[in-house]
Amino acid sequence: MKVKQIFLLSLLAFGLFYGCDNKVTCVDCEPVVNYERGVFVVNEGPFGGTGTISWYNPDTGEVQDSIYEKANNGAKLGQFVQSLTFHNGKAYIVVNGANRVVVADAKTFKYIDTIGGLALPRFFQPINDNTAFVSQWGVDGVSGSVARIDLNTNEIVKTIPTGSGPEKMIYFKETDYLYVANSGGFGVDSTIAEIFVGQNELVNLRVIQGQRNPACMSIDYSLPFSYVPFYVLCRGDWNNPASEGWASAPFYPLAVSLPVPKGSDDLVSKSSNGHLFFTSGSAVYRIISDFSTVKLFDQPAYGLAINQTTGYLYCADAKDFNSAGQVVIRSEDGVVKGSFRTGIAPGEIVIVD
Repeated sequence: MKVKQIFLLSLLAFGLFYGCDNKVTCVDCEPVVNYERGVFVVNEGPFGGTGTISWYNPDTGEVQDSIYEKANNGAKLGQFVQSLTFHNGKAYIVVNGANRVVVADAKTFKYIDTIGGLALPRFFQPINDNTAFVSQWGVDGVSGSVARIDLNTNEIVKTIPTGSGPEKMIYFKETDYLYVANSGGFGVDSTIAEIFVGQNELVNLRVIQGQRNPACMSIDYSLPFSYVPFYVLCRGDWNNPASEGWASAPFYPLAVSLPVPKGSDDLVSKSSNGHLFFTSGSAVYRIISDFSTVKLFDQPAYGLAINQTTGYLYCADAKDFNSAGQVVIRSEDGVVKGSFRTGIAPGEIVIVD
């Protein structure tokens, strides 16, 4: 559940409706035997219902909905499917409303195990074949932490406090440091948690000076690797009209920082040229080389991803959060290259070439 849906919590639970979209969508098809590659869309699902995962084959245009359910005799993932991470032949599906991570086979999506005991989990970050971390907001949505997971037993072995509302994480193997963006959760925060994995401890809460609610991070390949080369995107404080969104490179000595629209999210980068993209409201933006931003094109995007091979941007349009959504594929200059239907409230997009 992203920040944009938090403000819908007071609404009545939505109903579920699947409409027909285009001829390549395949709702009732037999499940694909091998999901080794393709585009995976994490659909949060309706209030009171269940989230799902859609799969798109860019070579054939085929789309399949609810691939986990099809592979597991109709078993449901649970309310608010938040994110999906592939690691070591397994798919780790974070289900926010069910307080768990569902582990499935990466090729077939058949159920393997459940990681339980979590509190409003958000994202899954593998470290190696034995260890991963899960960011979680805590039962109150404020007392955030990351849970260290033993991937051999799929059990929590340690919980490390962070700031409020920990979201996406970046791990640098060279230094063995994990960085966690503290988005504020149901409150407000302005920090990045710096965790030394080898000692299982929080080293520092680095303050993003003057900014509010850092939610996501992405490596900036234009920054020197002698520093920690990433940008962090701050959404801003919705309860403060004067608060802006900001993009910052907090570990870079030049203190690069620039304003972005409030509510900006889903910062992604293209590794070949260092271009950074993000979404805000009904448009997609790019951070350009003089550390300013430019709007690329108008496009509702509740989630954003980039194909590293083609450079195409995949924009998840959640529509009304009550019926089927859509992913629109665009080039950087805004030309539509394709589209496909999804489940309800598509957010995270994972591209596996």
